[in-house]
Amino acid sequence: MKNSLKMLGLALCTLPMYLHAGTGQDLKQEYQPAQQQSTQSAERIPAGTILPVSLNSDLRSDKNESGTAIIATIMQDVPLGRGESLRKGSMLTGHVIEVVTPGRGSDESKISFQLDHIRLGDQTLPITTTLRAVASRSEVSAATPQLISSEYADNTIEIGGDQISYGEGNPVMVGAQVVGKYTRQGVLANVDQDLATPCRVTIDRKAQPQAFWVFSVNACGAYGFGDLRILRSGRTEAPGEVTLASNRKAVKLDKGSAMLLRVDGSGPEEARVRTTPSREIGQ
Repeated sequence: MKNSLKMLGLALCTLPMYLHAGTGQDLKQEYQPAQQQSTQSAERIPAGTILPVSLNSDLRSDKNESGTAIIATIMQDVPLGRGESLRKGSMLTGHVIEVVTPGRGSDESKISFQLDHIRLGDQTLPITTTLRAVASRSEVSAATPQLISSEYADNTIEIGGDQISYGEGNPVMVGAQVVGKYTRQGVLANVDQDLATPCRVTIDRKAQPQAFWVFSVNACGAYGFGDLRILRSGRTEAPGEVTLASNRKAVKLDKGSAMLLRVDGSGPEEARVRTTPSREIGQ
């Protein structure tokens, strides 16, 4: 009799555990802060915003395939207006659309891709980006200021070749014209952009500061990759779809290569910030 009572007590104690396991949910996950619930007030990144990024892994036409995930890191705080900014270290994600190798109907190697989402913690914001400039890892290294003492950095020629930075807190010059200032994270330039053209800008001290990192405000095209060229920047035909081409056997962008992107839109009107799994794509 005692053994029967013990068995009955044990069954009653474990019953809640089985019921909980059957739901497949952690009770702690049922509570969501109001900030997470209010996705309808999600803010967009303004069209025309410059995004300087660095690739987190190699991008190659001979190694990648359609659907391969791409992750790039924002390399400088990006001013958004209204006293807000997109923080350095934020992730931009996308995917490879198509790869072409020589001998398959083309004498060139090509890779087409999109970088179309900004990741903010466990949320993703859809955007449309176009490519202004792309630079090799060696070009990035050459344009990064070198400390010559504990307080001073050497003057640096930015990627694009016509712009000089004079160290943190000092002006950034194109010829005799001041275009902005250099911060510890990179170039902040006051420019207005002609959105009808790929790269044209007008210097305007009253304009919203733009984060150019190690790029010149006039940077446009490919730097440090030999014959690599931007075949499509994503502005026309398929918006946001970028194609790079080379006469070599493969298009190769090493981890640490840099891109200067421009936001051309934030996706469909009905698109909102939506919750995504916290696991990193491609990791």
